[in-house]
Amino acid sequence: MQKLISIFIIILPGIIGVVLRLRKFREIPAWLLSCTIIPIFILISEFILPYQGGGASMWPIALAFGSFYGAMTGGLGVVLASYYLKRKKGAN
Repeated sequence: MQKLISIFIIILPGIIGVVLRLRKFREIPAWLLSCTIIPIFILISEFILPYQGGGASMWPIALAFGSFYGAMTGGLGVVLASYYLKRKKGAN
């Protein structure tokens, strides 16, 4: 179940990027807002929820890799939505 939640959290920035772009946000603000999703989850997990690990906390590494994956999926969502909007505008 936790793997399924992790996969959803990795895909979530792409979904947010698509939604923001389709709601007429420009590309850069939509991408930047979608990039913040995974770091927010990581920081909430580390600093608000009780610690569940048994050793050293690896949150800086998780934050670095999670931010990278969030930036990539968020950017992909924004690019796909921008492509859709261009095609839709060209069809009219």
